[in-house]
Amino acid sequence: MLLQQKKKMTVPRVRSPMVWIDMLVISGVTVLFFFCASYLELSEELARLTESMETWQLDELPLVLLVIFIMMVGVLIRRTHQLRKQTDLQMAVQNELASALEKNRRLTRKNIEIQEAERRAIARELHDEFGQSMNAIMIDGVAIRNSVREGSDLYEQAKSIVDVSGKLFSGVRDLLKQLRPVALDELGVVAALEYMIDEWRRRFENISWGSTIDIEGMSLDETVNITIYRFVQEALTNIVRHSDATEVKVIVIGSQSDGSITIEVRDNGSNKENAESADGVGLVGLRERVESLGGVFERGVSMPSGFFVTAHFPIDWRTLELD
Repeated sequence: MLLQQKKKMTVPRVRSPMVWIDMLVISGVTVLFFFCASYLELSEELARLTESMETWQLDELPLVLLVIFIMMVGVLIRRTHQLRKQTDLQMAVQNELASALEKNRRLTRKNIEIQEAERRAIARELHDEFGQSMNAIMIDGVAIRNSVREGSDLYEQAKSIVDVSGKLFSGVRDLLKQLRPVALDELGVVAALEYMIDEWRRRFENISWGSTIDIEGMSLDETVNITIYRFVQEALTNIVRHSDATEVKVIVIGSQSDGSITIEVRDNGSNKENAESADGVGLVGLRERVESLGGVFERGVSMPSGFFVTAHFPIDWRTLELD
């Protein structure tokens, strides 16, 4: 919308000088032709040449040409007026479309904020209620197991309770990481990204993981932080699920000059597998997140092999004053 407003402000300033230049050129040519015609007596010469053609009425040809010229000028003026009306109508439609897109972005951003708030609440409930209950069951199972003879039926049952509780507790912990990463709230987005990449590196040692994260010293709001984190999280999950990549590169850079964030996740997996996952629901969600911030989302196939997803969006941020 700001770009359209700038165009509206610029158009009159550009069009007005051009009109005056055209008028000056026309006036100058007209005056020059008048003096040339007066000096050469073109009107008298034309009358003398057409006098012998009176029988064919060709002496009326100059007036006919003058009428044609006047009609062409009238048609040109009318067409110019119609074109201007169409241009104004098109600009009005574009303004309405831009307004609708802006409203849609705000609604999408609000929906994402509500979704993240719900995830945070669910993660808190799982941690406080379910996690504590599972921890209590595990403690009771360990106490029972340690208080009975090893090899007895009660010992085996208590041991099974401890094992199942441990698996459930581990599953809940992984679910909490998906719902709301603790590192994001406690340590910030940079540490959360580094921790997430380290987790992927530990689980998939056959993949070479590289990262460049340069947003230190930026105070980013909650929406931007979670967008950066979810973007990298979904992109890495997509690579692991659909690609046979052996190299993965994560780049998150903040630009102080234009106030923007650029995210890029790239791998060297097979083009076929990556292309099959290109239209997945996860990538659609990433596009919605990025576009809700007024950014641009891109995906594509690298040559000779590999897949990449990038995001570039503007942000309002300030550089923190470091002591």
